[in-house]
Amino acid sequence: MIKLKNLSVSLVLSAALSAAAIWPISPSVQAAPAKEWLQISDTTTYYGEVSGGKPNGRGTMKWGDSKQYSGEFVNGQREGKGKYINEYAADGESHKVVYNGEWKLDRMNGTGTLTHKVIQEDGTVRSNEIQTGAFGGGVQTSGYDVIHALADPDFYFAFKSPQEQLVIMGSANHLKASLKSGSLFSAEYRSGTIHKSYSVFPADTAAEQRINEASLKYLQNIQPKLNPHLEQFERLAGQVPLK
Repeated sequence: MIKLKNLSVSLVLSAALSAAAIWPISPSVQAAPAKEWLQISDTTTYYGEVSGGKPNGRGTMKWGDSKQYSGEFVNGQREGKGKYINEYAADGESHKVVYNGEWKLDRMNGTGTLTHKVIQEDGTVRSNEIQTGAFGGGVQTSGYDVIHALADPDFYFAFKSPQEQLVIMGSANHLKASLKSGSLFSAEYRSGTIHKSYSVFPADTAAEQRINEASLKYLQNIQPKLNPHLEQFERLAGQVPLK
């Protein structure tokens, strides 16, 4: 009986010591990164994680009342994922620019989505643009660009990649049917040495008209290849209303 009692006490002590050894490394008790306020300049403030006196980790930086970025920082610069908003006025119109995506060395770099809405003084939306795809050095390098504007035609569609480029102007409705029937306002396609340009308007000369018609026929022949782009154009068009 004495041996069994001693064994029970040993087992209890062993379990307690094991729990004590495990408990300190439990993620549930790890302290959250400290956040600080920084006054970067007269008009620039930051609140978030800091290292070496600079934004590092997650936080929000504001430039006056018009611009702000919320996301990741590395050594004082925007790097990682984050959302940037810039609202400003120019030539009597208000602009709102929003980029949500990846950053590197304080510039848009990686995959993301950029939108730009322009509103006139009377509240009318003059243009609404969306770019989605890959960015580098602060500009879009590949992907889709759709602009809806108070213009005729009212839509501009573009796709670009290292292999091909496609630009279409016209309506956002029934793009595939419009290409098939030859009623698109205009279309331009490039791939390697291939360059085809088509317009719904008759050309000035018979020779130019033959080239125009040949370009349309080429685009219609490769339409199965272009259809995914046309479908994406229509999806993105729904995200840029003039309201």
